[in-house]
Amino acid sequence: MLCSLWFFHKKLFVPSISFAILFGSFSIYVNSNFTLVGVGVSYLFLSLFFHYFIYEIRNINDYYFYYNLGLSKIILWISTLIFSLIIGIAIIILGSLITLI
Repeated sequence: MLCSLWFFHKKLFVPSISFAILFGSFSIYVNSNFTLVGVGVSYLFLSLFFHYFIYEIRNINDYYFYYNLGLSKIILWISTLIFSLIIGIAIIILGSLITLI
């Protein structure tokens, strides 16, 4: 089951982290330096957005594939929320620790 979730989230991670870094770089205009806190907050929202865009609009039939692997739509949404919280909060904590140094 974890391999199935990893396969699902591979499509979400690259665009989410790429755009999160892009949006996090806009923090240069706010406080004149790049912060990972902006990247973490952006990742929290962008991973959910890309889940909606990729799997609800673009590839809606992919849900049948994951359902045959034993993963319902609700489980996939909950796992996206949990993974985005874990990764986003880890990036925010890492950014806070780096600014303290």
